[in-house]
Parts: sequence; C-alpha cells; structure tokens
Amino acid sequence: MRDYQYNYRNKRENKTKMTENIVEVKNLTKIYDEGDVLAVDDISLTLKKGEIFALLGPNGAGKTTTISMLATLLKPTKGTATVNSYNIDEDPDKVRKSIGVVFQEPSLDGDMKAEENLELHAILYGMSKSERREKIKEVLKLVNLDDKAEMYTKNYSGGMKRRLEIARGLIHNPQMLFLDEPTLGLDPQTRRKIWEKIKQLNEELKMTILITTHYMEEADVLADRICIMDHGKIIALDTSENLKHQLSGDIIEIELENVHNLSMIPQLISQLKEIKGIKDVKIGAKGDQGVADMTMNLPAGMKNMNPQMMQMIQQQMKEIMTDAKKFVRATKKFPMASNFFSRAPLEAKERVANLFKGNKDLLEELPKNMKETILKIQSGEYEEKQKNENPLLTISCENGAKQITEIIQKISNSDNLNIKSVQMHNPTLEDVFLFYTGREIREESSNNTEDVKKLIQMRQLRQNK
Repeated sequence: MRDYQYNYRNKRENKTKMTENIVEVKNLTKIYDEGDVLAVDDISLTLKKGEIFALLGPNGAGKTTTISMLATLLKPTKGTATVNSYNIDEDPDKVRKSIGVVFQEPSLDGDMKAEENLELHAILYGMSKSERREKIKEVLKLVNLDDKAEMYTKNYSGGMKRRLEIARGLIHNPQMLFLDEPTLGLDPQTRRKIWEKIKQLNEELKMTILITTHYMEEADVLADRICIMDHGKIIALDTSENLKHQLSGDIIEIELENVHNLSMIPQLISQLKEIKGIKDVKIGAKGDQGVADMTMNLPAGMKNMNPQMMQMIQQQMKEIMTDAKKFVRATKKFPMASNFFSRAPLEAKERVANLFKGNKDLLEELPKNMKETILKIQSGEYEEKQKNENPLLTISCENGAKQITEIIQKISNSDNLNIKSVQMHNPTLEDVFLFYTGREIREESSNNTEDVKKLIQMRQLRQNK
C-alpha cells in the first residue's frame, strides 16, 4: 500500500498547476429548525479546476448540507457560491446541468437493467436518442460494466452498483463530479477499484471531483487538498502532507489497563504535559478516542483556528454548567456545546447531570446523545461502564524515542496505573483529524444527518411534481 500511495502522489505532484477556480464559496450558511440548528456556519473556500478535493468531518459536521447547497438541492440561509461560473441562487438549472452527483444513499432501480437506468437518466437531461446510446456505451466501458449492460441491477454486487452510479453521474458530460461517501460499506478490494476509477476520471477527463469520505486512507490517497469540517465550520484546509507536517514529531499511544478510578487521569495528563517536548495529551477509550480534557492546544503556526475563540467557548461552557436552562439554550444556539460535553471528563459530566435532577422537562430538550449520557450517569450505569474501560493516552511529542522513557516512568510512578501496550508512529491523517475534532470519524448516522436527507428528498419530490 505504501508504494501505491507513493506512485499516485508522484502523479499528483506532476499535474499541471491548477489556478482556475471552478467553485467559489463565500460566507455560505444554512440554518435549520426555525433557527435552532446551525448546520453550515459562514464557510468560504475555493476548488481549483482539475483537482480532487476531499471533505472530511463527523456526521452532522455540515458536509452533506454543503454539497446539497452546491448542487442546488438546498437553498442557503445566507451567503452564496458559484459552480462552473454559475451562481447557485440565480442559475440553479445551469449548475445542475454542469455537475454530476452520486449521493451516499443508493438510488438505482433494481428492476431495470444497467443500460435502462442510464437511459432514463439521459432522457431526463434531454439528450437525443443517438447521443444517449453513444454516451451509455462510453460510460459503461469507462467503469468496466460494458459486458454487464443487460444485467438487472438488483443482481449487481455493491461495487458494481457504485460504479454504475458513477457512470450515471457522467452521462451528461458534467464539468464536475460530487461523490458523497462513494465507497461506504464496500470491501477493501472493491474500494481500491473505485479509487482507480476516480483517479482515471480525474486524470483522463481532467474532471474536478469533490468527495466526502469516512476513510482516512481514501482521502490521503486520492485528494489534492483536504478540508476538515466540524459543527458547520471549516477548521482545517490544506494538502494531506502539510496537515500532517503541522503535527510534526511523533505520536505515542499508551493503553492503560484496568483503571478503576478515572479521577486520577487529569492529574496524570497535567504531569505528562510538564515533560519538555510534549505538545499535547489526549485521553479516550481504546477504539473510541474521545477526549477527556476540555483543552484544545494549538501548535505554533497552526492556521484556520482561533485560539481566543476556543478560550471564549471554554469560558462560556463553565458558565452554563451552573444553570440547567442556560445549558439547554446553549445546546440549541451553540452546537459546539454538545461536542464539549462529550469530550468533558466524567466529573464535569456528573456536574451537568446534577443540574437536571428533578428537571425532566428540560432534560427532554437536550440532544439525544447528551440526554442518554445524563440518564446513565444519574442511574449509575455510565460510571460503571467507565470503570471497565482501558483508557488510551495519545501523546504528541517532538522526539518520541527520547521522551518515551520519561513518559513511561511518570505513568509507572502513579499509584494503581498499569500499562497494557505502547505504540509510536509518525503523525497520520487520522491523528490530524483527531487533533482538530477530538474524536475519530464516526460511521453511524446522526439525527441531524437524517434530517438533512429528508429535507433533500422532500425538495426533490417537489421539483419532480
């Protein structure tokens, strides 16, 4: 896999320099639910003609909403964007004709053959009979399905269906292709085949591709630039190599064993941060990587993040944790409050849970994940679960080989803390993602994402009437 990545990155470096913008986004904002849910928060960015641009972020970060606005399926609350020089508000029909879209949810008709699915799509775009016949053969050959044109799509494998959906998105000769989770749920071998097709489209057709993905390796291999979103904001945007370079040094992961008293962990983190050369320490459960402390330290020279804003947010969190009504209002008006709660240590969560004792009506107004955590804490289930976990320390440092001995010594000197495993590696794109968002990318659907999909479906139904 290392050679595969190297060869493709060399190809990316040898591309003709891309200077012309095919997408320009300015102060784009989307608010749902009568002003209570800020899905996309005043984002601005550009996509260069001919590049592969990856959009990363947890579910609910605003990725699908952003793509839906650029594809004219949703109207922005404010701000605007141009796609292929067409304004998404003033020229939506021209935008749609110039783009191809492959959404995450399957949308093929299983009772139709492959070529019939493509022909229906071509008819909707007003293509003549001779034109669509020619184009159907062309796109089927492009995705290596020309020998399966007569097969009913219900008999296709998952990878074949995905390739056919990409072919359908290309039927009308778009200048740009939107791919929303193109390989989600596919096996590794099929995923690689899809990657090859995406690269082929980009290199041979000089096509600009905007891709959202939950797979770090996918973004690392394919994308010329990567944009990380969280809570509707762009929090990082650069090439993969530059993003990883910002976390220069080493990453040390230390899994602790059978920690029965998590209250001692914050003190350990403070001690570790005092070691010279330690840049950051985060704590979570193995396989979860949730952050337990509420700090967000930024390395020198980090772009696209405002430390003063983070300090202000943390101060606001401390204030609202004294009043249940304030806390509820904050979660509605300020979605990042939910993120800080999920990343807070158990002691802080318990303080919030105490706010809602006897306040069942207010508790019902909280986001689902927050409410469930508070109920578990109040019943004692959450605390018991925490006792059975093996916390994972993720330590960013300047020189792991030099500092690992002192780190292990500090942990060994702490009472009742045992080390289960130690791993050290160079920063990866996943480490970058964890640094910015404080958690691994999640594959489960969030309520907000489902709501966005329903709004898009309703919009499509209204347009088809």
